[in-house]
Amino acid sequence: MKSRKITAVCAVLLSAMMLSGCGRVTYDDFDIPESGESQLVPVENVFSEKHYAGVAPTKEETKEVYESADGLCRIEQKDSYYDVTLDYENGSYKDVGAAYAEAILLARPDYVEYLEQYLYENINSVANDSNEEYEEIEKRTTAIYTSLDEDYRQELEGFAEGLSGDVNEFKKNGVLSHDEVILMELIPDVLRGTACSAITANGSTTASGERITCRVLEWQLGSENQICQAHTLVHYKNGEKSFTSVTYMGFFPILSAVNEEGVFLGELDVGSAGTEYTYENKTSYTYAMRYALENMSSARECAEYLAENSKRYPFCVNILATDKKDAFIAELVVTDEEKDGETVLREGDTKLNETVEWSDPNYLCAVNSFAAEGNNDYLTYNEGNLIRWKRYEQLFCGKKDMTLDHFKELMTCEKLNNNLVCIRSDSVVHMVIADYATNTLQAILTGKDGVAEEPEFIDLGSWE
Repeated sequence: MKSRKITAVCAVLLSAMMLSGCGRVTYDDFDIPESGESQLVPVENVFSEKHYAGVAPTKEETKEVYESADGLCRIEQKDSYYDVTLDYENGSYKDVGAAYAEAILLARPDYVEYLEQYLYENINSVANDSNEEYEEIEKRTTAIYTSLDEDYRQELEGFAEGLSGDVNEFKKNGVLSHDEVILMELIPDVLRGTACSAITANGSTTASGERITCRVLEWQLGSENQICQAHTLVHYKNGEKSFTSVTYMGFFPILSAVNEEGVFLGELDVGSAGTEYTYENKTSYTYAMRYALENMSSARECAEYLAENSKRYPFCVNILATDKKDAFIAELVVTDEEKDGETVLREGDTKLNETVEWSDPNYLCAVNSFAAEGNNDYLTYNEGNLIRWKRYEQLFCGKKDMTLDHFKELMTCEKLNNNLVCIRSDSVVHMVIADYATNTLQAILTGKDGVAEEPEFIDLGSWE
């Protein structure tokens, strides 16, 4: 292998250094030994050119429409996703939940079958020694569920009843029970298992003078890429509480979402390594994000609300919060462990841990680790976090007059390689970009065949 050849060359150079002090003048009589070719890949080959200049995101047409009998849920089937409108202005939360279940079963008669399979794949990935004894998971689910606001519980009751009827058994049997539906809504709070990243550029460094925010969601796609068959854009129509969520079908809490004031929120797993899971006096951070979007009009308000309630969440987590003016990474520390640090709203100029380097305050980045000074560092000593962080710095820091097209090119310029850590790994569910110059969303939505080398951006419309 060529790596041996490199080693041999290094040995020759070392010998030369040593022998130069012993009177030897030339090495004409020395033959470098032959060896095989190297398997090393030059750094430049990690990248490929992507071209989005002048290429508008694809606007998909509606193929089919499905609607609940009461009109509270309307589902438009597109090529890559489902466009859902939930009408809370003309029905109760429970009515809307039931309407959503009804319309889903019209649009996807196989919904229960594929969702149950996906749910248990998530369960077994974090509780593979359970031997189908799910008592602990049921306790977690019940505790977090009962902590939710009454409106959210009623919404889930209507949804679960619509899918499950009176089935209550927690068992993989081809039927979704009430408790299994509830767990599906609380995977990030009860099971977790995401690996995400995000970057946002403020207006002083973009060509438009307005912010660009990008959030990459990595999750289990499912053994048959089930989640990729259920991409969903949900419009919550609820007066001043209206917002839009990029998620998967039937999921009410927040993964990536933006309200009508342009506040964008996304959650990024951090973890509480070595800390025992506890659900006592805990609640859902994904539903807390939803509450913030429904009731607050700025990124700062949302981030501060989540920070003030951080001790109530079951897992340490980063929350990306941006609007036109501001950008924050709310580093939510949920434990009282000194090693975990303290909850902080990290901004572009926040002082970082001394081992963490970031060279441009105009760009704010997050991976699956805290970064603020004093907070637990899963970045420096975690290969995946470190490589993604360094790659973002390499690609973005120092860039001026950043156009949206070039931003997209940088986000997709790495070649896909399952043996390397990349911004777009083989578990990317979606990449959502919020363009504050046009107040619109566009996204890469991973298809049923998995992550694509040459991705297409889909126009998801305006959040206003």
